Amino acid sequence: MRKHSVNAHDVAQWRNRTIEPIRIGSYYDTTSGTLWKDGTYYPQGTRVLVTGLHLDQGFCVRFPGEDGRQVDDETEPLETWEDWEELDFLAPEGSIERGGTLPKSVLSEAREVLDDAEDGCHLHLHESEED
Repeated sequence: MRKHSVNAHDVAQWRNRTIEPIRIGSYYDTTSGTLWKDGTYYPQGTRVLVTGLHLDQGFCVRFPGEDGRQVDDETEPLETWEDWEELDFLAPEGSIERGGTLPKSVLSEAREVLDDAEDGCHLHLHESEED
């Protein structure tokens, strides 16, 4: 018998020694930039929507459209499943300053890595003060 009730749509996330839930339908900021195989780049601080949770697959996030607005189910959203090990990819909405573009050399090297990857693949690129 369970001692605590758990909402099926909540997953615990550790932050500064506290537990914060991850909820389907909630918005979060990304803690790193994301480069997709098709060349689309979203800087850190991009506002994403959690659209799914799965015990084995992790969590699903939906990225905004190219114009920065959230896409709906009518358009084909850019979504990805992230492993639970990537949980620190999400931060509370409004807590991460939006980044800019990465140096061309970094993007070029990352694109070379993605050239051999399957369609729909992406890389998380951590931006730093030195870039």
